[in-house]
Amino acid sequence: IYASRAAGNWDIYWQRVGGKNAVNLTKDSAEDDTQPAYSLDGNYIAFRSERTLKGIYVMEATSENVRRLSDVGRNPSWSPDGKELVVSADSFSAPTSRSIIPSALWAIDVASGNKRLLTEGDAVQPSWSPHGHRIAYWGMQPGGGQRDIWTIPAEGGAAMAVTNDEALDWNPVWSPDGQYLYFASNRGGCMNFWRVSVDEKTGQVTGEPEAVTTPSGYSQHISFSRDGKRMAYVQKSETQNLQRIAFNPSSAKTVGTPQAITQGTRHVTSPSISPDDEWLVYSSQGEKQEDIFLIKRDSAHQRQLTNDHFNDRAPRWSPDGNRIAFYSDRSGRYEIWSISADGTGLQQLTFTSGPSAVYPIWSPDGKHLIFKQRDRLPFIVETDKPWPEQTPRQLPPLAPAREQFWPWSWSADGRKLAGWWVDRVAGKNYIHTYDFETQSYEQLTSFGSNPVWLRDGRRLLFHSEGCIYFVDSETKKVREVLSAPPDEARSASLAHDERTLYYTLRRTEADIWMLNLEEQRK
Repeated sequence: IYASRAAGNWDIYWQRVGGKNAVNLTKDSAEDDTQPAYSLDGNYIAFRSERTLKGIYVMEATSENVRRLSDVGRNPSWSPDGKELVVSADSFSAPTSRSIIPSALWAIDVASGNKRLLTEGDAVQPSWSPHGHRIAYWGMQPGGGQRDIWTIPAEGGAAMAVTNDEALDWNPVWSPDGQYLYFASNRGGCMNFWRVSVDEKTGQVTGEPEAVTTPSGYSQHISFSRDGKRMAYVQKSETQNLQRIAFNPSSAKTVGTPQAITQGTRHVTSPSISPDDEWLVYSSQGEKQEDIFLIKRDSAHQRQLTNDHFNDRAPRWSPDGNRIAFYSDRSGRYEIWSISADGTGLQQLTFTSGPSAVYPIWSPDGKHLIFKQRDRLPFIVETDKPWPEQTPRQLPPLAPAREQFWPWSWSADGRKLAGWWVDRVAGKNYIHTYDFETQSYEQLTSFGSNPVWLRDGRRLLFHSEGCIYFVDSETKKVREVLSAPPDEARSASLAHDERTLYYTLRRTEADIWMLNLEEQRK
């Protein structure tokens, strides 16, 4: 069983091993249905659905009797007795791209829908052990971007670390006998599979990681046959390149056809246009080495600003074009840094404690920076003062229980911020604005992220589910601006004259493969 968008939207398919005819089990749903999981007895399928009532659904293996079990949750995993599902709050398109941090784990009673909280730390992609003792998951280490794997008792309790190193470790799945925990990792250079022996009752790691090599440059999403002799997995190829298209600011519509700025196997993220509209800065987030690059808007010249093993992300030009702010883990944790456009003058700007400092945004006059600390409200600092002289000013909360506003764009008149609120329980994003004068927030949409202002301080662009949208902050009217199915348009950035829209185009190809584990071990 697997998810595919071969029919246009994501559906769940069933296919016999060795067969060629796939059966679409959710063809009657116009919305995306993903993340299917078989119950151990093979009678039921749990999955995530984006139908009008979003959440975790359960259906019979024949696709009959579909019902919503919970309004929250992603990546369901069945308990061995089929009585519960464990789910995480956050979903993700790639392990380097996360939106809800920290992400809690919940256990859901299949009969009643009652939920119990397992952990409030960061935890995604859970996997229930075959004898029901423990749940494996991966998450982000506090204060940094390191991805590691843990296990916790099925009834909740203290987590036991399985990995703790610089490698990107994710996608944990128990072997059917409960003796090993398999996972995906780039510790060998490319994203491939590893396994480590773990005591299923105590969570104690009892061996060193062993390579389980597949003939793939990027492998993910492990699934075992019941006897443990075969392993199915996904081989993925993904690129994310920079494109541009003419834009009419009056009608807020694109004109003509897109043109490629970068090509090949790049992973271009978070593009930001220079004040003179000549250069774009971007991060290579998602590649083995995540650095900051400059490229001319006509792609004639490219220059690499950072070149090391640290993760450098989300670069932003200063309004005067002299500096570029970004966040990096080069100090041992994520902090805000800046660098000159010629690659000199690397400087750490924040020295925070607690959660990571991410997503720097310049004020229009260049006198202030706002940044976000995970699980805290954003802080504003002055750009002309060293850290010991700073008194960071924190934005007020929207509501006592919802402190996950992620600012992304500062309006040209300096009066407002645009960003998105994350509802960690429902697993949803909402585009919001913040007004400095009234110190109040306003919700514009019920979906989306990464909004950018047009210069009139009223209209915005944002992206969601592979499309770029437009919203009027006064009328709240939303409409699609750009889509490129089956590819995904993301990360909108406008030229200062608003005549050119820059964005990233993510292209993904994936196939399902089968590995005979007995033959590999010979």
